[in-house]
Amino acid sequence: MIDGVEDDSVSFMLHQPTGVKLEEILPDEGMCVYCSCGRIVTLDRAEMRLKLSLGKDLQCSECRNKRISLEIDYLNGLFDGTIEEEY
Repeated sequence: MIDGVEDDSVSFMLHQPTGVKLEEILPDEGMCVYCSCGRIVTLDRAEMRLKLSLGKDLQCSECRNKRISLEIDYLNGLFDGTIEEEY
């Protein structure tokens, strides 16, 4: 409860539509796509085409950082000998 207002109404007030469309916020070369986690990612159209042509997923920065961290941990494990290389 905030200042005598119940939590549900505060949540509703914070999430009401503002009337601003994504096209008005984005430059002409930008495009919004969904990450697998559900976040909306704003990408440059050229960057998006390049990633798709390379077979990469379109990810938000948080998912990308997690993926890179796991890849680095895996490579460190291979280098240290704690993980056997898969064939």
